[in-house]
Amino acid sequence: MARTELLVNVRGHRIESLMDFREALVSVNPEALGYWKGRSLDALWDIIENRGFSDLLDSHDVLVVRADRSEFLSPENRVGAVLLELFESATRARLELF
Repeated sequence: MARTELLVNVRGHRIESLMDFREALVSVNPEALGYWKGRSLDALWDIIENRGFSDLLDSHDVLVVRADRSEFLSPENRVGAVLLELFESATRARLELF
């Protein structure tokens, strides 16, 4: 059976903090992550790996987030490296940088 993917494209959004990342995700697809209650990296991990927070996400095998490489790797980005590491560790999500 083919794995289903939920694509959330945040390319073009300015991302310099975890809250910027959250706001970009929510502005593109408010239902994708449900209510990101904790608003922390631990909460994001629970949503993408443990699920149970969003019917839309739960109906897909993998969350795919597309973002601008320049946004994640810029010196101003205070959370880019942490998010890269989080997505590299995830089994139910991946980050694609363009």
